[in-house]
Amino acid sequence: MMNVVFMVLYFLIIGLVIEISVTLLKLTGLKNTVARFQVISMLTGTGFTTDESKSIIDHPVRIKLSMFLILFGAFSLAVIISSISTLRSLTLIILISYREEVDINILYIESGESKN
Repeated sequence: MMNVVFMVLYFLIIGLVIEISVTLLKLTGLKNTVARFQVISMLTGTGFTTDESKSIIDHPVRIKLSMFLILFGAFSLAVIISSISTLRSLTLIILISYREEVDINILYIESGESKN
């Protein structure tokens, strides 16, 4: 449960970083749509070679913000992968034993403890 709360909180933080970054880029003179596209491109590492990306590197404040977003996006990917692998560590094993009738025993294994 704690991992799910962490993931939701983390995505809220990502959304907040996007909105703050878009606002900061708009304050430097970019249009809203261009700023949002560039912020998401920098966070995801999927930039496109356009005139808008050239406008990012020609401005000292924009370049510092873009360096932060690129690094934040790279570290975010590592955190997301780690969180998902932790969520998947809860393993569900179904044991089916056949006697006179079919019994289904479910074991939940999480960090070495088992519950019947």
